[in-house]
Amino acid sequence: MKVFIKAVFSLFILLPFFAAANKPPKVDAGPVRRLVYPADSALLCGKGSDVDGPVTFKWTQTRGNSTAKIDDPTNDTTLVSNLKPGVYTFFLTVTDANGVSRTDSTNVTVLQKMTWVVNGITREAMVHPATGGSGQPPIIFAFHGHGGTDLGFAEKGFEFFWPEAIVVYPQGLITKTPVDSNCKQAGWQTTVAEINCRNGQLDQDLKFFTAMLNRFVNKYNVNPNLVFVHGWSNGADFVYDVLWAKRRNKIAALCPAGTTLDTMLGKRPIPVMHIAGTEDIHVPFADQQLTVQEVRTINKCAADSSVWATGTGGLLGTKYQSRINDNVILLQYNDGHGYPYTVPPLIVRFFKEVAADVTATTTPLITRTSPADKNVSVNRLHLYTAAK
Repeated sequence: MKVFIKAVFSLFILLPFFAAANKPPKVDAGPVRRLVYPADSALLCGKGSDVDGPVTFKWTQTRGNSTAKIDDPTNDTTLVSNLKPGVYTFFLTVTDANGVSRTDSTNVTVLQKMTWVVNGITREAMVHPATGGSGQPPIIFAFHGHGGTDLGFAEKGFEFFWPEAIVVYPQGLITKTPVDSNCKQAGWQTTVAEINCRNGQLDQDLKFFTAMLNRFVNKYNVNPNLVFVHGWSNGADFVYDVLWAKRRNKIAALCPAGTTLDTMLGKRPIPVMHIAGTEDIHVPFADQQLTVQEVRTINKCAADSSVWATGTGGLLGTKYQSRINDNVILLQYNDGHGYPYTVPPLIVRFFKEVAADVTATTTPLITRTSPADKNVSVNRLHLYTAAK
């Protein structure tokens, strides 16, 4: 009897030790996948392991514009299909022999290529349709740098952080810039009334923006008060010096990155977040700081500031309050011309904050024209490093 009691007592004492010694399994759902419709399938490559023995796998879908077919939901790698344009989230759960589970997620974005004919020239953009949400969706236009592409810039993945928004990645045409005097690479006009070096078109990109916006407002029911524009490098030149000057009444906020403002003339107040690298050798940080000062003057901002965001790599967001509510944020990071993966979610955060302010007012930014057409792990997104 004493032996039995001693054995039970020992087991009672040691069980918590054995339980504590059991380490949970490791899980990695793998990288983000990006497709262009009509491609409708992607291979999910997850991983899982446990130091104490074998593990089991379970894939599930938690978000998407359609119900995906998961070919092998109990394997670490599986094909998912039946994907329509939109953002999809899949969870991989790994369970060890003791029933302890850990879960990780990954995403698949299915973009749709859309085209417009503007003055006889076919233009295109990669588009993320709104996923989830209700009512009129907001819209984000994201303009690549000189020498870039729409699909390349789509690696920024703004739709992962605001799936309820329509996100548009337009493609530029061959354009002359200070770094491309021979007119060989794709980009954007940088002045109002610019004549394109190849096709002789006047204001080709301004007209393209107007055509895109009209279609999305009239056919896709975009909220005309929630139109946001972002551009990097040459794309930011287009945002600052063309769209701000000529389409201010159609835009809720601007977010240029890696550029300077050419002139303050013709600029009316608008919320702005300027993104700059402190080690940018193409557009010196000091020059970009001067641009932010000019924007603060236009927007009637106070001299004092507050910290809006902080992060790794010297990431610092400084907010300047405007007495007319057109606030200015300088978002800086300790790196060069191309901004890091930590920036896209902050761009979306800025746009969402402006959207909250805009929806609290009743003054429309744009008048609808007659119809012409009717959960993310940030470190999974790639840094886009195309040339300026």
